[in-house]
Amino acid sequence: MTRTSAPAAVVTGCGVISPYGRGVEALWRGLVGGHSAARPITRFRADDLTPNVAAEVTEPLPDDADRAGVFALDAARQALADAGLGAAPPDAGVVLGTTLGGMEIFETWVGEARDDLGHVPYFAPAARVARTLGCAGPVVTPQLACASGTHALAMAADLVRRGAADVVLAGGTDLLCRFVVAGFNALRATAPSAHPFDRDRSGLILGEGAAVVVIESAAYAAARGARVRARLAGMGAAADATHMTAPDREGGGAARAMAAALADAGITPAAVDFVSAHGTGTVYNDAMEARALVRVFGPGGVAVNSIKGAVGHMLGAAGALEAVLCIEVMARGLIPPTIGLREVDPACGALDLVRDAPRPQDTRVALSTSSGFAGANAALLFTTP
Repeated sequence: MTRTSAPAAVVTGCGVISPYGRGVEALWRGLVGGHSAARPITRFRADDLTPNVAAEVTEPLPDDADRAGVFALDAARQALADAGLGAAPPDAGVVLGTTLGGMEIFETWVGEARDDLGHVPYFAPAARVARTLGCAGPVVTPQLACASGTHALAMAADLVRRGAADVVLAGGTDLLCRFVVAGFNALRATAPSAHPFDRDRSGLILGEGAAVVVIESAAYAAARGARVRARLAGMGAAADATHMTAPDREGGGAARAMAAALADAGITPAAVDFVSAHGTGTVYNDAMEARALVRVFGPGGVAVNSIKGAVGHMLGAAGALEAVLCIEVMARGLIPPTIGLREVDPACGALDLVRDAPRPQDTRVALSTSSGFAGANAALLFTTP
C-alpha cells in the first residue's frame, strides 16, 4: 500500500484524567485559567522527599491499587462516549503507553501476599482496557520513556493506515508514587515549581493522569456518521544516541522527529500554526528543544507553549495529553499560556512563546513533540478536519 493510498487516520473522541479533574473541559479551564495544579504531595508519605511537590489527580475514582489502569479505563470510556460510540467495536485495538504501569503495587508487594500482581507489568493498563471494554484487536504497550504517549498515537495511526484496525483506543497513563518521585529527585531533575523556557528554571514537577483518544480510519468514521475532531496527518520519530538521560544539546533528534512528521504529512514548516513543546522546565531540555524548533521553523516561526508548568510532567501520559491539547487549540482558536514562564531565557529567546495570557489564534495545523530519556523523540502533526 502506498502512502497516498493508505487510509487516513482521524481522531473522533478524547478523554482525559488530569490534575485539573475529569474530562477535557476541566483540563481546558485549568490551562486557560493560568494556575498550576502543583501542590505538596498528599496521596503517600512524602515528607522525607525533597522536593515533595507534584500535580496529583484529586478526582474521586474507584479505590483500586492499579491507579494507572483506573486512569486509563476512565479516559478510554470518556473517549468512546465523545466519539459517539456506546461501546468499543469488538475488533478495536488498544495502544497505551506508560513508564510505570503498576509500580505502586510493586512498591508494597515485598513481604506481602497480594493477589493483584498481574497489574504490575508495563502492559497491564493496556490489557485491562482491552479486557474490560471487549477490544479484541491489536493490544500494544509502547514503552519509550516520556515519549511513550506520543508513540502510542503514532502506532495507532499506523495500524489504521495499514488496515490492521478500523478503530484504535490510543493514549498514555501514569501515576505518582514514591519510586518515581524519589528517582527524579535523585537525578536532580525536579524543582519546587516548574518554569518552562524561563531564565531561572531549575527542574520539572511530576504529574499523573491519563489521556486517550479514539483513532479511526476516515472511511470508517464517515460510514458511521462520526464527528471528526482532527486528522492525525503525520508522525515522526528519531533517536539522539547521545546519553542515557541527557538530551542532545543541539536538539538533533527532536528536530529530525519533527521534520519526519512534516514529511509524512506532506506539510511545510511554514504551514504549522502551533507547537505544543515538550517543555519540561529542566535546564538542558528546554535549551535543546529551543534549538530544535529554530532548526525546523526558524526564529519566531511558530507559536509555542508548554503545559508542564501547569499539570506537571505526566511521563507516559504527557504526549497523549498534549495531543488532546493540540486538538482543542484547533477547535477553540485559543492557545493557553505557558504557566510558570516569567522571564524568557536568552537561550530560548528565538521562540514565539505564548505567555502571560491565552492567545486567540486561528490554528489549522498543530504539532506536538516529545523527548524522553535515552534520546527517544517523537512528533505528531494534526490538521483540522
